Amino acid sequence: MQKDNVRIGKTYIVKVSGTLAKVRLTREHPRGGWYGTNLATGREIRIRTAARLRSEVRPADEHVEQIRNPRLPGFSADELRRVVERAKAEILADVASGTVPSTCASFSELHDYTDANGYGGAFERPFDNNETDFWNAVQDAVDAWIKQGGLKRLTDEEARRIADEIEF
Repeated sequence: MQKDNVRIGKTYIVKVSGTLAKVRLTREHPRGGWYGTNLATGREIRIRTAARLRSEVRPADEHVEQIRNPRLPGFSADELRRVVERAKAEILADVASGTVPSTCASFSELHDYTDANGYGGAFERPFDNNETDFWNAVQDAVDAWIKQGGLKRLTDEEARRIADEIEF
């Protein structure tokens, strides 16, 4: 948190003695920082820097509008299947263009030739930590496909045909 964002009278999450606690700031300290009251214990503490403040605690009645994440809490199997198929097609296109060799034995090995994390459209929108499980599932499915010989069964002619069919 930045010093300019800190307000006396507001409640913040603060790490106190190794645990996170709610602390209401009561006044400034003459040599910098603030005094606050730990709401769990009632004790007064000194907070020397704004870096100790994790976030402001919002009142329970204050509504914070959240943007719905379509991939949480559970993503659909159809969406996963669609994105996995797209990732496979993009990998096959890279094999056809010579960017990635058909000898890659795993998803991890694709990183030797390209940023494989982008397959399936992962880089088409800003990164969202809440989608990590979804993208891990995509990569696990693609990894299993590669390990089952998904790239090795591909002839050069098939790879070119697949690459020609893909619209980006």
